[in-house]
Amino acid sequence: MIPGDMAEEPRSVGARSKRATIAILLGLIAAAAVVGVALSVLQLPQQLPKAAPTPPHGLPPEITGSPTLVAPGPMSAFGFSIADDPSIHRVVLFGGVDNYGETWLWDGSRWSRALPRGSPPGRSEAAAAYDPQTGLVMLFGGRLAAGQIVRDTWAWSGATWHELNNGSDPAPPGDGALMTWDSSTRQMILVTTTTNATGGQTWVWGGSRWSRLASDRPPPSPIAGQMAFDPVSDSVVFVDALMPPMGAGTTTWRFDGHGWNLLTATPPSATAGLTLDPASGRLLLCSDPTPDASSQLWRWTGSEWSGVPRSELLVQQGVEVTDLDRRQFLMVGFDTQPSQVTPQAIRVWDWSGRDWQPLGLVEPT
Repeated sequence: MIPGDMAEEPRSVGARSKRATIAILLGLIAAAAVVGVALSVLQLPQQLPKAAPTPPHGLPPEITGSPTLVAPGPMSAFGFSIADDPSIHRVVLFGGVDNYGETWLWDGSRWSRALPRGSPPGRSEAAAAYDPQTGLVMLFGGRLAAGQIVRDTWAWSGATWHELNNGSDPAPPGDGALMTWDSSTRQMILVTTTTNATGGQTWVWGGSRWSRLASDRPPPSPIAGQMAFDPVSDSVVFVDALMPPMGAGTTTWRFDGHGWNLLTATPPSATAGLTLDPASGRLLLCSDPTPDASSQLWRWTGSEWSGVPRSELLVQQGVEVTDLDRRQFLMVGFDTQPSQVTPQAIRVWDWSGRDWQPLGLVEPT
């Protein structure tokens, strides 16, 4: 049974394309911090258009030719943030290199660009997750287009962004931080890096600021990690793939509300996302592609990882997200490896439980 208040995020993380920026992160993680004052909530603009009906797997049965991408859609290189927003029945995508200040909405079959009255400064590698208690998608930190690492906190109301905290709390600047809703403790959990990038810090959201969780069991660094709530164990699971000397290698951790416990289960050597599959009620982890193999899904049983048969996918910089409305497990990424000078159209695939289906395609005219 999937808890009704649960929504998973992805790592913008996956997401978040951390593999493309780890070298930069380690060199600049202690470079900046900002201070300021909290701003009030902005008035919501006009109502969003009603979602279009979603055909099975996003592909109309009459398509027989070579379908093409629906245009327009978001273009990016890497580092975009993404989260499901059940309150408006959309998946929200913000930022990323070459898409810095844009907000896009996915309705199950196509993208539409939002034009909010307020918006965070353009950025990449920000953490994002949905808060079911407030009905808001929260966004923390990231790297501005000019290179500054920030620690401000924003909320997406379904129609516009407003700032919740502009960095006046003590949470460190977040470039590649992780965020997820903990349905067990009913609070938003944030994991940020330490100044030397060798470990992490755990923070909880109190409604207007982040408070650090005092623990003698610190989490690993989020730089090469993934985090999501696991309904099987009723706890947040953290997967770390930061290799020595900066990390301990591929490890799995569980949050008990007070600290992190190292488990014996070993995940794949590199990870590209960790998100709930609403069809099975299990967490699915996507491994990074290698020169010899495509990305592949791994299922978390609550105690161990097992490979998912026939789940290989040719995707670059993939980020997972759960679309709870449509009960879909989505992969969002690129056909080929993008770069800052060659941004590409962001693609969407749906995992049916048996194979991947591309979404957002139309028959050529």
